[in-house]
Amino acid sequence: MTASTIDDLLARAAITDTLYAYSRGVDRRDVDLLADLFTGDATFDYGHGNVTQGRDDLRALFIAATGRYKATSHHVSTVAFLRLDAASASTLSYVYAFHDTGESHFHIWGCYEDELVDDGDRWRIAARKVRTAGARTTDSEELPERFERYPRADLG
Repeated sequence: MTASTIDDLLARAAITDTLYAYSRGVDRRDVDLLADLFTGDATFDYGHGNVTQGRDDLRALFIAATGRYKATSHHVSTVAFLRLDAASASTLSYVYAFHDTGESHFHIWGCYEDELVDDGDRWRIAARKVRTAGARTTDSEELPERFERYPRADLG
C-alpha cells in the first residue's frame, strides 16, 4: 500500500465520521457538535430556495429544528465518494430519519449531497443539500416501558 492510498483511506474514514456525527448531533440535540461539523460560511439547502448560510444561522436552525421533537433517529448509509482530493470532497449519502413530536411520527428518506473541506483539525461540511425521495406521517405510539430513550440536550 502506498502513502497516497493510506492518506485516501484515512480521509474517507474521517469524512464518513463527519457524516455520521451529524446524525448523532441531531439525535442527541448536541448543537455545539452540529455547528462544529460545518464551515463558518457553510450552506444548508433543504430545497425550493430554503437555504441557511453561516455557522451562527445554522446553530439557530438546529436549535429550532431539533426542539420540535421529543425524539429523533437518523440513519446515514451508502456513502459514495463522487470526488476526493487532498483538501476537498463531494459525497452522496442516503438517509432515513424518524421524528417523534409526541403526537405523530414523521418518517423521511432521501439523500444528503455534501461538499466537504479539510479544515485543518477535521473535515467539515461546506455545503449540504437535503433531497427527499419520500415522507410519511403516522400516529405516535408510547414507548414501551422496558425501553429507555437516550438523552437529548435541553436547550430551553
